[in-house]
Amino acid sequence: MTAPAGDERDETDPYARIAEWYDVEHDSFTDDFELYLELLGGETRRLAILEVGSGSGRLLAALASAGYVATGVEPSAAMRARHAQRMAALPEAVARRASVVAGSATALNLPADQRFDVALLAQGVFGHLLRAEQRAAALAALRSHLRPNARLIVDVDLAGPRRLLESAGRLWLQGAWPTSQRLEIVEHLVVGEPGATPGVVEVTHLYDTHEQGGAVRRTLTRTPLALLSRGEVALAIQHAGYDIESLYGGYDMAPADDASARLIAVARCSSLPAEPSA
Repeated sequence: MTAPAGDERDETDPYARIAEWYDVEHDSFTDDFELYLELLGGETRRLAILEVGSGSGRLLAALASAGYVATGVEPSAAMRARHAQRMAALPEAVARRASVVAGSATALNLPADQRFDVALLAQGVFGHLLRAEQRAAALAALRSHLRPNARLIVDVDLAGPRRLLESAGRLWLQGAWPTSQRLEIVEHLVVGEPGATPGVVEVTHLYDTHEQGGAVRRTLTRTPLALLSRGEVALAIQHAGYDIESLYGGYDMAPADDASARLIAVARCSSLPAEPSA
């Protein structure tokens, strides 16, 4: 689907057209935040948290509201713009505790001396790193900005990408929600196809918006995902210099096993970090 005339959104940014709908779909989700609070044990004093792939700031806002100092790294300009809107709606004292920089998992774009107590790769961000060397580089970049004994939390959707590949060509309805426009509904569907690279599924997202009985307007965007296993993620974390503390199979903190649809890995830096990355 081509952009409307005069639309200058970046075609290389998969979120440029769907940022508002992304928020409509995800803003009410709190399971991951509640887990993070449980893992952090309510400790807020002087605790600095880094979230890579922070999107429109859903988690950053929640963490800042809970008293943490939260920094996000986000490559999408559209999502950073949504972050700014979200922060503008918060009390000033809360908004000051949450910030975002333009960067990526492998190029964090943080000051060389900036250090954090906790790093989050939340809600499947790790799966957007398609090659093993990218995942290793991202974990190394994070480690260079973590304090000794800092905690790393990696949340990976294991089952979703495999289900899409196994049912290639089949549409899966993710849900339907009212938008900010009066009487308008947005439906989110996804379909997977084998990627050009082994171990990758090419995911197409279809967003259909319409009023009751009205014409449907369809917007497409694509986000390839890596097919990852529990062992593969755990080994990558260990090889990057972290000690794994726990492997959970879901937000209920049940232990991970071969049938787990998710993997939430909790680890700590095993030694002093290397020289910071740019």
